[in-house]
Amino acid sequence: MTNPRKKSLRHRFSKAANTYDNYALVQKASGAKLISGIPAHFAASEIFEIGCGTGNYTRLVARRFPGSRLTALDFSESMVEWARKKCSEAEGIRFLCRDGEEFLQQNTSSYDLITSNATLQWFDDLPAALRCIASCLTGEGMLHASLFGPRTMNELAQALAELFGERIELAAVSFHDEKVIRQMAETCFDEVDIFEVIYKRSYTSLRDLLGHIRRTGTGGYHSSMPLLTRSRRNKLDEWFAGHGGYEVSYQVFFLSASNAKVGSRG
Repeated sequence: MTNPRKKSLRHRFSKAANTYDNYALVQKASGAKLISGIPAHFAASEIFEIGCGTGNYTRLVARRFPGSRLTALDFSESMVEWARKKCSEAEGIRFLCRDGEEFLQQNTSSYDLITSNATLQWFDDLPAALRCIASCLTGEGMLHASLFGPRTMNELAQALAELFGERIELAAVSFHDEKVIRQMAETCFDEVDIFEVIYKRSYTSLRDLLGHIRRTGTGGYHSSMPLLTRSRRNKLDEWFAGHGGYEVSYQVFFLSASNAKVGSRG
């Protein structure tokens, strides 16, 4: 993997593998909502999960579709190791340590369900990935995914912008909004449904907030992030104190798409 951005992301997530489960509360909540949104009548024997992480959502998928063959992929070996342990009692799960975008481009298998919790927002080329996903689905297959939106942690972004007098680009600045995601999906699928949920999380301090980001690996890639000196941290503390405390928003989109258009893969 030579892509600097991907290498940085993989390093962050691998480093956070041991602490992820204790701090990834929003991801757990989105995973629970994602699995509950799969129609009760929907059946799948071949399933592909993109970005399995430590396996929390993987277990939910395996329980929802007992007897299915589930391929779960993540680009962090440390995350995959945790997922293997967590899902050791489940049958029919194959874990792969691969980059999701590269795998989709090279894949020749077909799946009844391709699903992903809080991962697709990290892709370099989401339109191309959606085209690949569409071409990998069976005729009755479905994409069912959640992904973070650009308003994630907008409170922290606003605080940093006011502190530095310029826009500081957090990871979410590169995430797509609902309108764009819908447009991308509609080029590949005839039926697309997407809706937004805003999760709120409160932290006890700036240190708590930044520690959460570090321990989940969700800091993203920054080619040039200003150094947060002690005085700057104090000013950030003052900003949050003046804005009602350390409550931070997480924007999550839930996407379901089916009836893939023929010849979608470019």
